Amino acid sequence: MAKKAKQQAPINENWIDVGDKFAEEGNYQNAIESYTKALKVNPRAGFAYFKRGNAHLELENFRAALTDYNNAITINQDFSFAYYKRGIVNIELRQYSSASADLTRAIEINQDFSFAYYRRGYVRFLTRDYDSALEDFDKAIDLSPGYAQAYLYRGNCNFEKKEYELAIKDFTRSIGLDPTNLKAFTTRGIANSLIKNFKGAIRDYSSAIAIDPDNALALSYRGLIYSREKEYENALKDFERVVELNPNSAESYNNRGICNYQMKNYESSIRDFDSAIKIDPDSAKVFFNRGNANYHMKQYFDAITDYDKALDIDPGMTLAYYARGNANTNLEQYKEALKNFSRAIALNTKYIQAYLARGNVFMKMKYYKKALEDFTLAIEINPDYPHGYLNRGIAYRADNKLEDAATDFQQFLKIHDKIDSAYAQVKGWLKKMGYS
Repeated sequence: MAKKAKQQAPINENWIDVGDKFAEEGNYQNAIESYTKALKVNPRAGFAYFKRGNAHLELENFRAALTDYNNAITINQDFSFAYYKRGIVNIELRQYSSASADLTRAIEINQDFSFAYYRRGYVRFLTRDYDSALEDFDKAIDLSPGYAQAYLYRGNCNFEKKEYELAIKDFTRSIGLDPTNLKAFTTRGIANSLIKNFKGAIRDYSSAIAIDPDNALALSYRGLIYSREKEYENALKDFERVVELNPNSAESYNNRGICNYQMKNYESSIRDFDSAIKIDPDSAKVFFNRGNANYHMKQYFDAITDYDKALDIDPGMTLAYYARGNANTNLEQYKEALKNFSRAIALNTKYIQAYLARGNVFMKMKYYKKALEDFTLAIEINPDYPHGYLNRGIAYRADNKLEDAATDFQQFLKIHDKIDSAYAQVKGWLKKMGYS
C-alpha cells in the first residue's frame, strides 16, 4: 500500500499543477475537472479541495465552493485561507454571522491577515456595526497601508456615522492609491454635497463620469447639484443622458421633469412626469410634481386632479394639501381652499406659508379677524419673516386699523432685505396714511 501511495503522489501533484495552469488562464471549468481528478487519486488532498473551491467561487458556484472549503477545513483545521475564503462565500450567501465567525477564525490563526480584517470589517459594515467595522479597517490599513478598499470602506463607515470630513479624507486616500475608483469619487461627491461643498461635489462626479461616461448614478447626482446651483442647462444635459441610460426608470424622468419645471418648460416637464407615472403609477411625489407644472400653466382643475391622486397615495403629504388649497383659491373655491390649508396646518403646526395662505383666503372672504389671527400666528412662529408683517398690515389696513397697519408696514420695511415692488408699494401706502 505504501508503494502505491508513493506512485500516486506525483500523479496527484501533476493534476493540481494542471488545474493551477487552467485557473491562471481563467479556464475555471477545466481547472475544476483537474482538481477533481487529483481528488480521485487522493481524497485527502486538502489543497485540491481548497483550489477547486476557489475555481467554483470564480464561477459563482457558491454552494459547491462552500462544500469544498468545508472539506479543506475538515482535513486541516488550521487552514487560515480556507476559513477566509469560506467567509467570502458566506458573505455572498448573506450568511453574515457565519462569515464573521470564519473571518475571526482566520485572524486567530494568522493575526497579520490584513485581508481577513478587511472582510470582517466589511461584514460588520453590512450589519451596521460601524464602530467594530472601523476597528477592523484600521487594523487592515495598519498591516497594509496601500490597501485602497480598506480606506474606501473606512470612509463609508465614517459617512454612515455622519463624520463627513473624516470620510472625505479616507475617500481621498483611496483615490490616491487607486485613481480609477468610481465608488470613492461618487461617495466623496455625496459627502462634499452634504457639507455644502458643491463645487467639490461636481468635480468628484465629473471625475467618476470621466472614468465611466455611462455612470448613471454620478450623472444623476451631478445633475441634482447643477439644479441646486441653478445651472439648469448643464443639469438638463445630465438628466437627458440618464434617461438614455435608464429609459425604464421613473426617477430619471422625474428628475428631468423637475429640471424642465425649474426652467419653466412646463409642457416638457409634464411629458416627463407622464412618462414617470406610466412606469410607476404609485408615486405620490410624481403626481405632486405634475400638479405643480399644471398649476403654473393655470390648468387648475388638472392640478387639483394630480394633487388628489398624490393624496390618495400619501394622505400625509402636507405640501399637496397646501398646493391644492392654492389651486382652489385661484378657482375661487374658498371653502375648499380653507379646508386644505387647515389640513396642512394640522399636519405641520409650524407651516408659515399655510397660515399666510389661509389668512389671505379669509381676507378675500372679508373675515378680517380670522385673517389677523392667522397672520399673527405666522409672525409668532417666525418674528423675522417680513411677509407675516406685510400680510397683517394689509389686513389691518382693510379693517381700517391704520395705526396697527403702519406699525406692521414699518416692521416689514425694516427687515425686508431687498428693494422691490412690495417695498415700493408699502412705502407708498405709508405715505398716503401719513406715516414716514
